[in-house]
Amino acid sequence: MNNAVITITSVRKDGDDVDTTQIVTEGGYTYLCNGCELTYTETDATGFEGSSTVVRIENGQRLEMQRSGTANTELLVETGKKNYCMYGTPFGDLTIGVLGKSVSADIDENGGKISVEYVMDMNSCFAGDFSLDIDVKLCS
Repeated sequence: MNNAVITITSVRKDGDDVDTTQIVTEGGYTYLCNGCELTYTETDATGFEGSSTVVRIENGQRLEMQRSGTANTELLVETGKKNYCMYGTPFGDLTIGVLGKSVSADIDENGGKISVEYVMDMNSCFAGDFSLDIDVKLCS
C-alpha cells in the first residue's frame, strides 16, 4: 500500500438544485491488476468522524465503498445495474437504491482518476443524480 493524497468531489443534482462537496485527505492506495483499493480515515468534516472507509474499483465497471466504525454504510455502483445498499445513520438504517450510470477509471501504479455517476433513491423516493470524481496522487 502506498501513501496518497485522495481528493473526492461529490455532486448531487435534483432539478435546478446542485450541491457540491469536496474532501482532501491522506490515505492508502493499492494498484491491482483489475483495479485499485483506497483507504482513508473519516474526519468530522465529512460527518463520519471515527469511521474508516475502503473504496474498491474493479475494471472501471464497479465501485464499492464501505464505511465502518461510528457509521456503517455501503455503496455499490455497477454500470447499468441497480443495487440496494444499507446506509447506517445515528437514527437508524436506511435502504438506498443505486442505479449505476457509469464507472470509469484511468489508474496505474502512480494513482489516477476515477469517475462515477449514479441515481439514488431512498425508500423508493428519488434522492438525486450523483457523481463522484476521485483523484489519487501518491505522496513522494
